[in-house]
Amino acid sequence: MAIQLRQLFYQPTMRKHLGLLFIGFILGVLTFGFINFQKELHNVDLLMSGLLGVLVSYSIFHSNKPLNSVFDWKSYTGFRLLLGILFHTAIGFTLIWLGTWLVRGNGFFEAISLETGLKLGILLFCAAIIYNIIYFAFFSYNQFARNQVAELKTERKQAELQLETLKSQLSPHFLFNCINSLSFLFHDDVEKAESFIRSMANSYQYTLENCRSSLISLKQELDFLESYSFLLKTRFNGMFELKYDLNDKHLSSKIPPLTLQLLVENAIKHNKLSVENPILIQIKGYESTLSVSNTKAATSIAKKTTGIGLKNIDKRYKILAKKGITIQNDSQFNVLLPMLTNE
Repeated sequence: MAIQLRQLFYQPTMRKHLGLLFIGFILGVLTFGFINFQKELHNVDLLMSGLLGVLVSYSIFHSNKPLNSVFDWKSYTGFRLLLGILFHTAIGFTLIWLGTWLVRGNGFFEAISLETGLKLGILLFCAAIIYNIIYFAFFSYNQFARNQVAELKTERKQAELQLETLKSQLSPHFLFNCINSLSFLFHDDVEKAESFIRSMANSYQYTLENCRSSLISLKQELDFLESYSFLLKTRFNGMFELKYDLNDKHLSSKIPPLTLQLLVENAIKHNKLSVENPILIQIKGYESTLSVSNTKAATSIAKKTTGIGLKNIDKRYKILAKKGITIQNDSQFNVLLPMLTNE
């Protein structure tokens, strides 16, 4: 039984209510004693003052939620502090006036004398200032702690997505295709085989160097894409073409690493490549978006997908830009990426 009571007292909700009861009762008694310092104090009056103090403390505490919903601390810090002081002073004064009127049975406007009212008002105003400053300090600390936790969760999620992208780039299937292409090139064109190896090295060097980066410039991504597309053009001779339509503003914008590679890979994976019907991938820049589109050539074989590509890109953009990608699947397959700047 003792253990259960101890656990009950350690619960946050219970501690909150006990704190409000204790502080409200003590402040109610002290306030009554201060106002009636030179008068004889009765136990009943002290008890009623304590209970009235508890009512005031609960009313003030629960008034914070509607105040915060209308005027949040982050956007209206100074105004919210002033409003809280005035509002809590008014709540305390009104409840004490009503309580005194109901207990004593005097006229409503005679429940508290002018002198007592002035003392009470000043005391409540000072108490409201102290309470709101302490509340703001605790609120700021809790908000800071929540932001830190949210930031850590975001970083962890981003790291997981980058790891998925890295695994996709370093997949055994991709390596097998590259090595298989090399085996044919060494017999047919040694010079092209050397270029193929350099492009492979550049691709993996870029992947390993930027796998931990959140954002890189679009120009860096395009330089990598040139090496990657050379590998694809070698594998799919005459079946794959890549075009750009970008200006300096677009090239200086930011993009999550390997985004374009995943989109190009997605286009290759879900279309049937042939010399008669090659796949054309176009990367175009607009005012606030980057478009990556590809022609469609339906394949007769249903290819199993891991779900890493588009979902991975969408999740990373939602973390970095607070906005996901837009997919348009009409005569062409088009993915619109939000334009990210240096700001």
